[in-house]
Amino acid sequence: MTIRRATYEETQRILNYHLEVLKEATMGYVTPSREKAMELMSPFLQGGGYYLVRIKNNMIQGWVGLGQIIDQNTDETVGFINEMYVLPPYRNQGAAKKLCQAAFSQLRAKGYKKVQLNVYAGNHAKQLYEKLGFKDISTLMTKNLL
Repeated sequence: MTIRRATYEETQRILNYHLEVLKEATMGYVTPSREKAMELMSPFLQGGGYYLVRIKNNMIQGWVGLGQIIDQNTDETVGFINEMYVLPPYRNQGAAKKLCQAAFSQLRAKGYKKVQLNVYAGNHAKQLYEKLGFKDISTLMTKNLL
């Protein structure tokens, strides 16, 4: 098993999964469309974001998207996990944890002191993130008026 930076070709393959990733990650809050996926991913990739991939037997098992943002609360530049995804056949085998740990190492090596991510309510990945030491900062709430 290897975790490394994705090649251009691997990144293109990952982008083919974006409707599926968007649907799963947003827990039904976002209607998946190619346009919405591109709206969310273009700034990430154009802003220097990249993927780490977990490869075993020449197959991509999962990936984590890494970039940076400005923390709105502190104005500090921090590492950011834009996306975490493990393909269904490889879930519950520790792949996501290993990808996160590799992401932390990469971001630390780049000099970041903090990493942030966004996770939707109901997404089971939140439990993993909490085990890895992430803490809630804020909660976006909504109420339908109609």
